[in-house]
Amino acid sequence: MAEGQYSPRQDNQARTKSPKGPETDILWVVKRKLPSLHRLSPVFTIVVFCFAGVVIYLQLKAHSLSEIAADIRGIPSTKVLMAFALVVPGLLALACYDVVAVKYLKLPLRWWKPLATGLMGYSITNTTGHAVVVGGMLRLRIYPRWNIKAGAIGEILGFGVLTYYLGLSCTAALAFLFEGGGFARTLSDIPHVGEILSHPWIRYAIPTVLLTLILIWFVLLFTFKRTVRIRGHDFRLPKPIIGLLQVVVSCADLCIVASVLWVLLPSHDGMDWLSFVGIFAVIQFISLLSAVPGGIGVFEGIMLVVLAPIASTQSEVFAMLLTFRAIYYLVPFTLGGLAFLGVVLVQRNNPGPKATLEGES
Repeated sequence: MAEGQYSPRQDNQARTKSPKGPETDILWVVKRKLPSLHRLSPVFTIVVFCFAGVVIYLQLKAHSLSEIAADIRGIPSTKVLMAFALVVPGLLALACYDVVAVKYLKLPLRWWKPLATGLMGYSITNTTGHAVVVGGMLRLRIYPRWNIKAGAIGEILGFGVLTYYLGLSCTAALAFLFEGGGFARTLSDIPHVGEILSHPWIRYAIPTVLLTLILIWFVLLFTFKRTVRIRGHDFRLPKPIIGLLQVVVSCADLCIVASVLWVLLPSHDGMDWLSFVGIFAVIQFISLLSAVPGGIGVFEGIMLVVLAPIASTQSEVFAMLLTFRAIYYLVPFTLGGLAFLGVVLVQRNNPGPKATLEGES
């Protein structure tokens, strides 16, 4: 079977999985194979969000809104401009998830098409969260115009999730191993748990586990057959060069977005850039586990605790976090939303093909 194509047998299996009737492969991937949010209790998400709100309140209760506003206005314009300058390459790196996925599937698309689609999709889902569900709906409005079937769109989404977690693991592991000591000092300053988190056993056990998992992945790519069958569905392993591109693109994405926050920090006292990248990767992972859309509140709550030692006041840290959220999330979300609205309006006046399964007429 060629990469990027389904057999009729696969289509029949995908359709018989649901007792209610046919399912597209994208829905099968969302519901059955990816760590989709529908499997997590909404109560858990609400509890985590409320807990994060309590943490933020406790950290900021001594500061007024006027203090926070003053701290936002006090951020040097040069830092803001540097942060904005990093947003474009950061989003382009994120959009390359779709480019690499299309190359993996060998779809007949010019590089700029998945790049533009990924740029639009991720600029929105960065803020909304639910990258598989929301991102899937966005891509189902765009890729079918280029005769890409729903099954391939589902694979693009799943491949993007895998790419992100590979890069997150690799970035965190390398930052843990090669940082200049600021990581351990920062962890040791965290109240109540700092001594445990900064213990050398923890600091070396985590990257060892992460790098072992990545090594296993690449061993599979070099030695295992290209197609594996899991519960009646075929999954094609990418070629090693595609696996390498996954790690490079995702690591670049994470390093750039961490750098946006790094340049906004009120102080770098006792913390080098690589240490901060490691901290950012760990907090980003925790935010994803929270299932809160965009990690909003959870990310800020943890950052307030972790970055407290390097700032004069907590309001200063929170002002920086709000500025980061606006620069890297809200501005791209607004532009991406307007671009997607334009796509919808154009499609309304010039309807194209709808998403279908391979083999459907």
